[in-house]
Amino acid sequence: MSHSSAAPGVGAIVALAAATWLLSAQVPEPVREASMVEQISAVRYAPPGWYIKDHCLIHHDGLWHLFGPLGRIGASWEDVGSEETAEHMTSPDLVHWTHVGTSVSASGEDGYFDKMMGGLAPHIVATDGTFIMFYSGWTFPSKRPNLNIQGYRQSCGLVTSKDLYQWSKVPEFERDGLGVQGTDPCVARDEANDRWLMYTWTGSVDVYASTDLAHWVRAGTAVTADDLGDYIGESPFVMKHPLSGKWVIFLHGGYSTSDDAVSFPAVTPYSFKAGWHPVPGVLASGNWGDGTNALADDDSVGFAHEIIEFQGQWYMTGIVGRDGRFKLKFTPFEWTDEFIELTAR
Repeated sequence: MSHSSAAPGVGAIVALAAATWLLSAQVPEPVREASMVEQISAVRYAPPGWYIKDHCLIHHDGLWHLFGPLGRIGASWEDVGSEETAEHMTSPDLVHWTHVGTSVSASGEDGYFDKMMGGLAPHIVATDGTFIMFYSGWTFPSKRPNLNIQGYRQSCGLVTSKDLYQWSKVPEFERDGLGVQGTDPCVARDEANDRWLMYTWTGSVDVYASTDLAHWVRAGTAVTADDLGDYIGESPFVMKHPLSGKWVIFLHGGYSTSDDAVSFPAVTPYSFKAGWHPVPGVLASGNWGDGTNALADDDSVGFAHEIIEFQGQWYMTGIVGRDGRFKLKFTPFEWTDEFIELTAR
């Protein structure tokens, strides 16, 4: 006598299928972890309660060191307590940041080039075990509420450090700075001519040369006012193109390349969004810091650029947001034979 199992009925099959579907529906799809490049690209950084502007970065002993002037949210350089120092921030990964403290302060001394504002738009080079920070200093009679910029004067100074934490001014340059004209210094090494070059913003981009990083002589005009066209030469950043070997200068809204480090042709506009512009649909108050006067779009590369490499990926730094609320952003890119191409992410 044989025995056989009875086939399940239609209802049982339907019930089993429904249970299987319900079970699978309750199991969430695995969430893809954002890549390191994506995490860095999502950063919009300034310490809480502050905005940040023209800055520099250097990598040392496993940490990124960020230096730049900070201002209170809703304020500008015209307000007491804003953009008067070079502040120091650190990160192991460009994502998580710690505000360490002040590196360079305004001197507060009558007759000094950095009486009112010091540590602006810093740039750091490392040589022979010493870090040298070049920075802008401004002096004028007073800030708000009685803003007075009569007799406004600016120059560039330097401070030195062995560890990026403790900085010392050099007595020779404390009062008058380095004797260069302009602001927003960028210093690059010109190995072919055994010299250092400093680029500053004066309405054009001027260039100075030095063999010792302390004493500078004018070498020419890197980008003339005419060749700037509609673009702004503030915070120039200059380096060698790693593929072509040409010199590249990054500016607000455009760039230029040259075989000659002291003379660049007319600026070419970026092929991507950059710089800042008036806030659409908003009447500018003229009271910088209230958010009505300037906007660097969040989906742009912003302004005040540095070029850095981290874990095999290149980034173009920039400042985005409205005036009085600016934050730091990192935009990934790849070098091309001619210039750069932003990386899809």
